[in-house]
Amino acid sequence: MTMFNLNHDQDRELQRDARAWSLFSGMKYTAALRLMQHPLAQGILGERISSRAVISVLIEHPVLSEPVWDTDDSGDEFQTEERVSHLGETGLWDADERPLQCASEDDYLVVVLTAEVLRMFAPTSQPHEDAYSYNLKHTVEEFLGEYLGEFSHIGNGTAIWAAAALGIPVVESAIGEYGRNAHLGLEPLQVEYARRMRRNVRGSGSTIRAHHHRPPGYLFLQHALERYRDTGAAPARWDGVDDSAEPLTSPFHEWLVAQVSGSGRGKAGSRESLAYDYRAGVNDGDHGVALEPEDLVRMLDELAADTAYLDEAHKAVLDWARTSPESLGIRTEPIDGGRHKHRGWGAGAGDVELHEYKCPCGEGRILEEHDNVPGFREHDVRIICKRCAAEWRFVPGRPVRRWRLEPKPQGIAEG
Repeated sequence: MTMFNLNHDQDRELQRDARAWSLFSGMKYTAALRLMQHPLAQGILGERISSRAVISVLIEHPVLSEPVWDTDDSGDEFQTEERVSHLGETGLWDADERPLQCASEDDYLVVVLTAEVLRMFAPTSQPHEDAYSYNLKHTVEEFLGEYLGEFSHIGNGTAIWAAAALGIPVVESAIGEYGRNAHLGLEPLQVEYARRMRRNVRGSGSTIRAHHHRPPGYLFLQHALERYRDTGAAPARWDGVDDSAEPLTSPFHEWLVAQVSGSGRGKAGSRESLAYDYRAGVNDGDHGVALEPEDLVRMLDELAADTAYLDEAHKAVLDWARTSPESLGIRTEPIDGGRHKHRGWGAGAGDVELHEYKCPCGEGRILEEHDNVPGFREHDVRIICKRCAAEWRFVPGRPVRRWRLEPKPQGIAEG
């Protein structure tokens, strides 16, 4: 009985939406009902978007509409309670020259699909100039065009319309100037990520090496549209969980970016400059977040950073280990490593692994050894540096292969 009621209620909502769209667009009711039942209009990244909400926002949203004025018996103008939309195909204040297209099936679906692309981003409480409607229009075109070629063109007005229908904050980009564009309340770093990723798809470069700013619904929507294109199957609905999300922060990351100078980049090779460039690299997707302090050195090495930055990165790692109560120890950089066969001690042959790492001061080394010989299996790691052996110890309780160093507590004698 419950299932019947749910289906009945759903059918009634579709019928109401069909009647509303039929009156609004001039489309026949039966065609409008089939449109409301279209597989792509049932909600992919969230609940189904009601056509009544799509229609009503045109005159209810203060940025998309304006009051209707009338004249009283004495000839004075007054503002009525009615409103009229000024949103057109190319954006705000364009309804008279290029009215929104609403007559065909695709005209409705493109609004709904644009809304799906926009809601893959995390919403913000206020609009941002870096979430610019005209740029987002192109991102939507490129995203949809890859999988659904018939929707490879949308108007700037459609992007604004879809955002308003979703309740995304919208504001004119040039208030008082009757401009076409709007700023939207979407996470700017995610918007920039999507823009650059679509450039990659087009083969125009702008490579992104890390994906911590990928919009939460990006991969799900991508796969849903790809599956619909290939099979015609109705897309499933996202559960709101991005299983492939990369971390956005870590204790070491927060510690390092807190050292960005308020006055700017700072002197080249300084701690302030290192922190500034690291933060910029995270924002631009040139590298990911340093989850562990040693990740910073690895990232800079992979990016072929100047020696001055690498030296300062080493100092930052050691400072973190010595001063931060959140430090869980550090690992130093590998120098050499290898494995050689051993004929054994009578119980069969095996091999011996030797791995060398820098010590914290850089003058000695850390030796990790694994004897994988039957009857003689030993695993050991030790500091081969008098200075570092006096100042550092291995974090207790960790396996040899996962060793980390921490400063010796004051009062612990060497050895």
